[in-house]
This record gives sequence, C-alpha cells and structure tokens, in this order.
Amino acid sequence: MTAQRCSLTIAASLVALWLAPARGEDANGQTRPEPSVGLANPVAAQPLDRLSATRERPLFSPTRRPPAPPPPPVVQRPAPVLPPAVPTVDLFGIVRDEEGARAVVRVGPGNKILRVRVGDDIGGWKVSQIEGRKLVLSLGERSTTFTLFSGQNAKPNVGIVPRLPDKRPQNPLRSPSGRG
Repeated sequence: MTAQRCSLTIAASLVALWLAPARGEDANGQTRPEPSVGLANPVAAQPLDRLSATRERPLFSPTRRPPAPPPPPVVQRPAPVLPPAVPTVDLFGIVRDEEGARAVVRVGPGNKILRVRVGDDIGGWKVSQIEGRKLVLSLGERSTTFTLFSGQNAKPNVGIVPRLPDKRPQNPLRSPSGRG
C-alpha cells in the first residue's frame, strides 16, 4: 500500500503541474500576476538591472560603445599683469608759486600737453617729486627722473653705454712725428 500511495502522490503532482498554467499558478502552486493586456511601454515592466546592456552597448551608436566622458575643463590662468612702461615725457618747464610746484610736460605719441602736480598720474606712473629742474615719476619701487634742458627723452639712465675714445688707425704714409 505504501507503493500505491507514492505513485498516487506522484500522479497528483503531475496533474497539478499540468493544470497550473491554465489556472495562473506557477510550479509551487502560487498564483502569478496576470500580464497586462496592453502595456504602453513594455520596457517599464523590466527591472532596471536587466537593462544595463543598453548602457554598456548603446543601440544607436555606430561602434556600440558608450560615448567617451567629456574632457576636463581647461583651466586658464590669467596672464601676468606687467607694470606699465616708463611713459614718454618731455619736460618743458617747472613753475613754483604759493599753490606749490607744477610741471608742464608733453606726454606720449599724441604729444598731449599736461600741467601736473605731485600725486598726479602720467601713464600709470605717479608724479612723486617736482623740484628745481627735475621731475620724478615713480611706480612702486621703481622711479625715473626727467631733467629740464638735459635732452633726455623718457629714457631711464639705466643701460647707457659711455662713448669710448675714437681710435682711428693712423695713416701709414705719415710718420708718427708728423714729418712725412
């Protein structure tokens, strides 16, 4: 009788498995959710982890490779700010009166005539001193001096090479004593 019960149990299990799809059950006898008749988006029913292949191998990319990451942003350092060059100044005159000292200068390529006092600005440089026959412009630790009637024309005194005595070769036809 035990063998009959075993075979009967097996037969009942087979019948249950055969009838389960018709009743909407899975193999364990649990009811399955009925599929939607007309899903607007059938992909929405899929879990996101099953759709990772579309990110790894895009359908509409010719190489089927994901796009390259964007390049890092280019960091541009600002150009160093150079101090203004020594302005081109011609000193024409210096006047002293009860209001203080003033200098009359011609500035820059436009030959603009200015009357300046101590503290005024000429091409980014400040007038720091006006006295006697000289005008001193300064910018930070740098300074340059312009002198009245000197013939200097906005050229700092730095780097001027002194003239060497003229050493011309002597005429070979003349004797050194000059009696030739």
